Order: sequence, then structure tokens, then C-alpha cells
Amino acid sequence: MYQQLKRVSMALALGSVCFGAFAQQKTIKGTVKDSNGEPMIGVSVVPEGMAGLGSVTDLDGNFSINGVNPSTVLKFTYIGYKEKKVKVGAQNSVDIVMEEDNNSLDELVVIGYGVVKKRDLTGSVASIKSDDLKNVASSNAMQAMQAKIPGMDLQQSSGESGSGVSINLRGARSMLASNNPLILVDGVAYGSTLDLNPSDIESMEVLKDASSTAIYGTRGANGVIIITTKRGKAGKTSVGFNFYNSFNSATNAANSMYGAKEVQRLIDKSAYSTWYKGADKTLEAYNTVLGSITPESVLTNKLDDGTSTFDIYNDGSYTDWGDLLLKNSTSQNYEVNVAGGSEKTNFNISLGAMYDRGLMKNDQMSRYNGKVNIDHRINKVVKVGSSLLFTYKNWNRRNSGVYNQALKMTSITHPYLTDGSINATPNPWYAAHCSPLLDDVKDAYQNNTESTRFFGNAYVEVAPMKGLNLRSMFAVDRSDSRNGLYQDYQSQQRYQSPSTSYIRQIRNNSTAITWDNTINYNTTIAEKHDLTALLGHELTQTVTESSTVGGDAGATHYYESGYNDLSKILSPVTTSTYVKTSMLSFFGRLNYSYASKYLLTASLRADGSSTLAKGHKWGYFPSVAGGWRMIEESWLKDQKVLSNLKLRASWGISGNAAIDAYSTLTSLSANTYYYYLGNTDVSGKIPSQLGNPNLTWEKTSSFNLGLDFGFLDGRISGSIDYYWNHTYDLLFYKTAPASSFPTVIDNIGKTKGQGLEISLMTDIVRTKDFDWTANWSYSHFKDEITELTGGVDKYVSGTKGLFVGNRVNAFYDYKVLGEWGIGEFDQYVEDFKAAHEGKKPGCTGTKGYGTPGSPKILDKDGDGTISSDDRVLYNQDPNHVFGMTNTFTYKDFSLSVQLMARLGGYISYAMNEQLNFESANWGDAIDYWTPTNTDAKFPNPGLDTNSSKIWSTYKSAFTYEKADYFKIKDITLSYNVPAKWLHTIGMNKARVYCSMKNFMTWSKIDNYDPERGGSISFPMQKQVVIGLNVEF
Repeated sequence: MYQQLKRVSMALALGSVCFGAFAQQKTIKGTVKDSNGEPMIGVSVVPEGMAGLGSVTDLDGNFSINGVNPSTVLKFTYIGYKEKKVKVGAQNSVDIVMEEDNNSLDELVVIGYGVVKKRDLTGSVASIKSDDLKNVASSNAMQAMQAKIPGMDLQQSSGESGSGVSINLRGARSMLASNNPLILVDGVAYGSTLDLNPSDIESMEVLKDASSTAIYGTRGANGVIIITTKRGKAGKTSVGFNFYNSFNSATNAANSMYGAKEVQRLIDKSAYSTWYKGADKTLEAYNTVLGSITPESVLTNKLDDGTSTFDIYNDGSYTDWGDLLLKNSTSQNYEVNVAGGSEKTNFNISLGAMYDRGLMKNDQMSRYNGKVNIDHRINKVVKVGSSLLFTYKNWNRRNSGVYNQALKMTSITHPYLTDGSINATPNPWYAAHCSPLLDDVKDAYQNNTESTRFFGNAYVEVAPMKGLNLRSMFAVDRSDSRNGLYQDYQSQQRYQSPSTSYIRQIRNNSTAITWDNTINYNTTIAEKHDLTALLGHELTQTVTESSTVGGDAGATHYYESGYNDLSKILSPVTTSTYVKTSMLSFFGRLNYSYASKYLLTASLRADGSSTLAKGHKWGYFPSVAGGWRMIEESWLKDQKVLSNLKLRASWGISGNAAIDAYSTLTSLSANTYYYYLGNTDVSGKIPSQLGNPNLTWEKTSSFNLGLDFGFLDGRISGSIDYYWNHTYDLLFYKTAPASSFPTVIDNIGKTKGQGLEISLMTDIVRTKDFDWTANWSYSHFKDEITELTGGVDKYVSGTKGLFVGNRVNAFYDYKVLGEWGIGEFDQYVEDFKAAHEGKKPGCTGTKGYGTPGSPKILDKDGDGTISSDDRVLYNQDPNHVFGMTNTFTYKDFSLSVQLMARLGGYISYAMNEQLNFESANWGDAIDYWTPTNTDAKFPNPGLDTNSSKIWSTYKSAFTYEKADYFKIKDITLSYNVPAKWLHTIGMNKARVYCSMKNFMTWSKIDNYDPERGGSISFPMQKQVVIGLNVEF
């Protein structure tokens, strides 16, 4: 009986406890608003310690959560606002007012193998967040950084579909090796960002100084860009859709010499030639000759369609080849994203499709992206996750020289014959110029690249005790591509020579494996000493294989099979390569902070590489940095003006692992000759590379001094950095010992550089309805070569020159002072003889030099002879890069205007060099010398006909143009649809926008954008973009 009563009593007690607990559970509701009383949409509301529960505020800022109890603590979070926690207690509803977090110092910044609060940074790091990528209507996310990151010089040299960008951080250091920065995605080396969807990016951090990059050892000398992709967050699942359509047209395209201007050129050329051959070289004689020449006398050529060039002049039926080749185009981008999660599992999934079309037929790229990021907390100790990225690209490319060819074509012709077919050789003065339209005949030119890329990583994190985190990550990056090329024997490049079709296929595949393990420990001692320690190990291995099959296919059309049928090749030529490299690394970092005022960071990395010879495989890369947060000092506590003041200083050594695999080994290649051994012909092997077993990495020692500041509660903030770089063990050529090799690569060069970077963020106007912010960036950098091979002070190759005391990137060529006028050279000779005891200047022995209208070349040493020693240097890199972005917000409208300028440096404008006086057909070529136009840019068109190719000798000297430009890079007008309008259709957010890209450019070069770097293959695109972003 007693036992039965005991069991009943226990059951009743347990039931009462359960009933009591159940009775305490309830539903909590509420509303979340901002400081202006406006409801906030999408605020995450999560009960702490209650897995699976959580909510996101709706269009009216409302939320509701079931199953909470009085002891539950609700956590409210939203980007840009301070986190808020509220205990449920006895209330059934809560009204929350979120406060804006204007203190950007608490923002987390991604650094090597970890994150740190911005206030605790000791290095030079700049950030671009996802909001800055919303308006990037491009296949390349890097364009969002242009003119926004001090110290970064980013240029796009082509308007071709799918074109990339060149990136240089803090100037050039290497003379032979790459100056490209290391790019990481989710902690793994990634390389080209063309495979990455900009909308998948959460943030991009740019690590510039050595204390930030030394943790990456041999790969960090040129800076590091860390890209973090978007991950899921706890709360209601959201679905987003992004779309844009871009209307593309050519901007700053070269201006063709057209119609009457070209006729005048022919008249002037004929007049000059006749005048030049005569005895009377006076202005009066020239005018007499010029008056005797008429359009009819120079337009005597018959065309293939039976008409003549004079007929075209009479009826005005000129041809604009640029218009025939270029066309307006459209590009589209579609993206869908699903993100969400619970307290334990978060996910972010996206799919994207982009169709990027260029300005010429058969110039287009299609890209399809997929991304899956998943994080799952197994328990309080263990967390796992993975990132999967997949990209498929199909890229049809145009012959890069076809636009150049169009600019050479005469307008005094017909592009088509009477039967409608293409006039293959329409230039009656220069038959070697085939029509640029030939490639469009039944796909006579096919250049297609198809590629796939799978990039994935998985990690496990274990936190066995407070402050201790163990993490292991394994990543695989697999790329496969096939490039097919078909050139019909009647295509533009092969029409006249060699008049055979050509077929080629190139197949590449690459597999990179990364495995890294880190131990991170952080603790606080006596409430003032914050300590974080990192130890890590990393192993990487890359295998790259490539094979090429190509050759002539005879004078036969293969339009349909194109590059797909290799059996059509008559005598295939096959090559293949296999490269395997490995690197083993160990690294550590220590961060110390005292009272949030005094900061210290130290790191060390050791890299061992398979590409180097025994005894030189390991390199060591230390760094140290300190910071002083003066704003935390007592003597600044009571002031109201400063909101941030921090002094930073750092030093470190980083490396450049730009040594090709097997460079340390002497290699052999097959000889095309055969040797008779016994009764057999045997092909031989000959040395093709002299190895150097002492090669090591290039290294950069860098010192950085920085100041971070903020005024008026952060409404004015920014940073100033000044730095010095010293790069040594640079790869360069030296004269080889007596052998069949003239040179061998060795670590013998040195460079130095220094620069200034300024960033400024200003919150100029802030009212209830109107805001105006302006962000500024400025960079100045100057590098210098301090040592070359064994005391040699210069190295010259063609028109490129490396000189001790000068910048790394420079042209080395003659300088044109203008053209010789009538009688001017005779006077120069007499003056020279008078100053040199009757001796004639050596240039009188050069046939044609000094001819009226010929180039006047700088005689640098004044010896009267134009020799290679008279060449001068034209530095390529800019001295100053400036950027400014203004953002004006009125209620739900926003207008953003981005400006940029690049000052200093020269480009080699290829169009000038290709001035062929039998065929030049662009606008600048009209500015040539005649006796009546002596202040001209170019010599007379008839010069080479009469002066033993003087133009051909010095034509490259005419290409150097100052590369200064100012550009309105982007104008974007957007509208955020009010939440009350979206409520009825269940939508959280909606934004529509219109952007104008490459809106306007000013430079000293007419009808050309210097950002292209001198190239004339594809004009830059001006884009008008209409886009939509929605979220459910």
C-alpha cells in the first residue's frame, strides 16, 4: 500500500511540474521600429538557447513567436543597428525601438585566417561590403573596387564580353614576375574572379601592408584580396530575385577619317610627292602644285563592282567600316537566392545566369553559377559547414585584330559587290588589307572556350573550452576548359596568306587541393589584457595538364564542323604539358591589447615549396605591428569633437611565389633535326632552358605608418597611410657562363617604393528625409629600380627599358619634337658646323632625315647623330589616382555618382604606330604636315614614298600619349518601394534602379579612353542598366 501511495504521489508531483511548465509557455508578439517611428522589415528575432524558434519582422515590423516562457531572452539583430536583448517576463507583447549603430569601429573585418574588430586593426586593410556591389552590372566583381580603395590601381583595358581587369596594389615591384595580388574566396586561393557571381559576395577585404599579408608568406608580396561569400542567418527563410538588363554601345571609339577628309589626304599626299621631287622647295611652289591637283586626278582606281573611286566621291556613298562592324547590344543577368536557418543550421543557396554580349557579332559570353553554403552546429562544442561553388562558361570571342583592320580600311570603296557578297579586298590602294567582314561569312572565324569549375570546401570547428577553437578545412578547386579555334581559308586573317583553313583545340584541366588546420585561443586577463593566439598549418598541391592539337586543313570550308573535327587537320602538331607543385606551410600570429588602448600584433610564416631546389625550399616571413588608440586616453575622454584617433605602425616581410615550376632545372626539348646512328635516323634532344638551383622567392620588406581618425560622432572619418617598400631577390636575367644560353634567370634585382594613401568618409547632411554622403580616396605611389644584374645600370628590350633610378614599368624610345620645316634642317646643319669647327652632324648621312615634313627627333646628347642613346623614358604607371562617390538620398530615392581620375604616366597608343600612309583611315591621321600646316601631329602621308622609310624607322615614337583622364564612372538612380505598398503581395523589399556606366571620359587623346592602355582591339562599352532587386 505504501509503495502504491508513493508511486501516485510521484506521478502527481511530476504531472504538476510538467503542467506548470506547460502553463508558463506562451506566445510573445510585438513590433519593431526605428528611431523615426518607421516599422522595420526583416529584423531577426531569436530566443536565446531555444533551437528551432525564431522569427523575422514582417512589412509592418510585427513578429510573433510561440513556445516562449517568462525567462526567455529575445535577441533582436539587424545590420547597421545595435543588437538589443529583452527578457519576456510577464508581458505578452513588446515594442522595440532599434538604435542605429554609427560606430563602425565595432564592425568585423576579415583578415588572414580570422576576423578582428575594426577598432583593433593594426594593419592597413580596406573593405567593400555587399551593399557596394548592388550596382555592379558586370561579370567581374572587382569593378566595384575601382577608385574606391586607396592604393589600388584597377584598369579595364577592353570592352570585349567577359573581359577582365588588371589589379595593382601599391605599385609595381617585380620586373619579370607577376604583380597581381593574391585573391582568396572563403579562405582558399581562387584566382580569376570572372568565375564568381558578384551577388554571392558578402564582403571583400584588401590587405595592403606587410603586417597583414605576411601571414600568407610567399604569396602576399603584391597584396591580398579576401572575398567572403554570403552565408545564412537564423530566422525566417527569405527568397530574393535580382535582374538587370544592360543596353551597351561603343564609347570613345576611334573616329574614322571619312569621305571628303580622306580625299583631301590623297590630294595632299600627291602634292607633297610632286613638290618633294622638284628643285623648288618653297611654299609658293607647293601651293602651285597643290592647285593643279583635283579629286578626279587622284581618284582613278577601278573597283571590283565596276565603279571607280571617283564615282563614290561624286555620289557621296562612302563606307564607315566602324559602323559596319560595331553594333549596340544587350546583356542580361538573372539571380535567385534562398537564405535562412535556425539557431543550429543556416543555409544560403543561389543560382545565377548571365548573358554578356559584346559590340561585335560572335562576341558573347554566357555564365551559369550555383552556390550552396551550409553551416550546422551539432552541439555547443562542434560546428561543421561547407561551401560549394559551381560555374559553367561558354565564351565566343571575336578576332582581336578585326576592329584594328576596320580602322585601316578606306572609306572610298564599297564593302559589298553587286551580287551582295562581301568585297574581300576593297582597298584599291592597299590590296593586302582584306575586309574585316570576311569573318562573318558562314562563321568563317570560330573561337569558342567552354569551361567548368567546381570549387568546394568543408570545415569542422571544435570549441572544447571557452576561448579555444580548433578548425580544420579541406578544399578542392577543379577546372576544365576546352578552347576551339577554326579559321577558314577565306577568313580575314588567312584570305591571302597562307590561304588554308586552320583548326586547333586546346584542353586544360587543373586540380588544386588545400588543407589547413588552425588553433585559435583568446582570453582576457584582469579585465584589461586581451590576448588572441593563432597557430596553423597548411598544405596545398596543384596539378595542371594541358594538350594542344592543331594544324592546317587545306583550302576547304569546314563551317559546320569547325574546330570540332580534328581529323580534317592534314598534319597535326601536338604538344602537352604536365605541372605539379606543392607547398607546406606553418604559421602563427599573436594579438595583444591592453585596455583597448595599446595594440600589438606579431606573426611568422614558414613556406616550403616543391618548385625550389634542395637547400632553398624554405622561406620565412615575419611581421610586427602596433597601434595606439589615443581616443581612449583620459586626456581625450571629455572632448566632443574627436570620435576616433588611432596611430598605427607596422613592418613585415612577404614573398612573391612567381617562380615557374622546374625553373631550377635544366630542361631538354625535341630537335627537329635527325641524327644517323647505325642504320637508324634518330631525333635528338637539345637543351632549352638553363636551370638555376639557387633560385628563391622575391621578397618585400615593408614599413607602414597609419592614422585613423573620426570627428563629430563619426560623421567625418578616414585614414592616412604612408609606406615604404624594399623588394629584393627580384627575378631578372643575367649573362650566363660560357654556354649555348645567352642568359639565365637569377635573384639579382632590387626595387624600392613609397606612397601615400588617404581615405575620407563624410556624412555631410543628415535629416529625416534627406542625406548626403561623400566618400573620397586618393593614392600616390612612386617606385624605383635600385639594382640590376651585376652592376649593370640598364636593360633594354625593344621599346621597353629597365633603368636603375627609374620606375619599373617604362617605355624606352625616341622623342618626337615635331616635324622639320622648310629650310629648318639646313639652318640646323649650319649652326652645328659653326659650333663644331665645320663638322657636319652625323644625321646628315641618314637618307631622308631632315626632309621637310619628316620627324624631328630629340638629339639628347647633342652630338648631331640620332642613335639608340638618344632614346628617353616614358613612365607607364600613374602618379596620382583619385576617386569620389557622392550619394544623395531623399526619402525612398537614392542617387549615386562616382567620379575618378588618373594622373601621370604614358600609354603606347597602338593606332598611332599603325599609321600606314597607304591606308590610314582614322580621324587623327588628318593632322599631318604640309607646308601650309606646319604645327601638325604626324608627318606628311607621302613621306615614306620619297624618303627611304624615315616614318617606319621612328613611327613607334609617335605612339606615346599622356594617360591622364577624368571619368564619370557611374551614375545610379534607385527607388526603394515603400513597405506599405508591398504588404498586399507578401513582399519584404523591392528596389528598382537605373545606372549609366562609363558615362563620360575626358582625356588628352581624342576619341579614346586611356583606361584601355593603348589597345585598339575592342572599344570600351557605355552601358545603360535597368535593374530590379526583390525579396520575399
